[in-house]
Amino acid sequence: MITLKEICRLLDGDLQGNGEIGIQGVNSLERAGAGEIAFLVKSNIDLDGIRAAALIVARNSGIAYPNLVYVDQPYLAFAKLLEHFHPAPQFSPGISERARVDPEARLGKNVRLGAFAYIGAGAVIGDDTEIHSGAVVYPGAEVGHSCLIYANVVIREGVTLGNNCIIHAGVVIGADGFGFTRDAEGIPRKIPQKGKVVIGDYCEIGANSCIDRSTIEETRLEDHVKLDNLVQVGHNCRIGAGTTISALTGISGSVDVGRNVVMGGQVGIADHVSIADGTMIAGKTGVSGHIKKRGIVAGNPHMEIRTWRRAYSLLRNLDDYVDRIRDLERKLKELEER
Repeated sequence: MITLKEICRLLDGDLQGNGEIGIQGVNSLERAGAGEIAFLVKSNIDLDGIRAAALIVARNSGIAYPNLVYVDQPYLAFAKLLEHFHPAPQFSPGISERARVDPEARLGKNVRLGAFAYIGAGAVIGDDTEIHSGAVVYPGAEVGHSCLIYANVVIREGVTLGNNCIIHAGVVIGADGFGFTRDAEGIPRKIPQKGKVVIGDYCEIGANSCIDRSTIEETRLEDHVKLDNLVQVGHNCRIGAGTTISALTGISGSVDVGRNVVMGGQVGIADHVSIADGTMIAGKTGVSGHIKKRGIVAGNPHMEIRTWRRAYSLLRNLDDYVDRIRDLERKLKELEER
């Protein structure tokens, strides 16, 4: 338990109400009860029936409630409290006797390995990193400090993973890029993929996502990149810092994605495309060419969001337009026959 006054200090917030009440946990606005704190973003919500011991609100909020904590960003403060009340458990308290560590691998301090984890020759694992059961770190790969790598992750040779990263179950980093050419008979022939994957600090890679190694240079994810589940990043791509990519998105090879780009689900991006910093791409968009300036795009092929909305509105009413045109043609024909 923690007092509301201590929560204010933790969140760098301002208190209104009783700072001595005890807070046992954090919950949603609708479900929070006595002893729990919730957060509120909008100030026009009806608070009748709300039983939370206290609310986290924006500093300019006009909400009337007995106990309030004023902060700059309520949702971010809520996330911080979730971490406080629900710290990530350590599933691997030490190095399991059933883990396999090559004698030539280098492990930092307080590294934790689950059963059947494998660390290859020359691999480097940073301090305080936890690697769960069945994960494989290939020879020569490097993993930074304070990382969390879930079960059955594969980190191939030539991969460098930064610090404070979270890699969810089933991720494959450093698989061969999809590089083929055809011989004189039209048969696909493999182009060796001998490049690297470099991932920055504070990145999070969702379950069963794949990041391919480059042909000769590097595939790079800069700091604070967040990938949802089932995302494919092709070889030789660069994903700029702070970019977030939703599930089922596929990025072809040699794509240059700017900083702080936001992609919805099921986006498809053609190869050798560049995307400007701060671009927002709506779900199911097909990006077929360069996006040279910041904006919101949608559709397939992609277009500015307002253009896409107008086009979709016309398409949605297409049957009505066809009926009206046919009616006009019939009337015109009748006039001509007279």
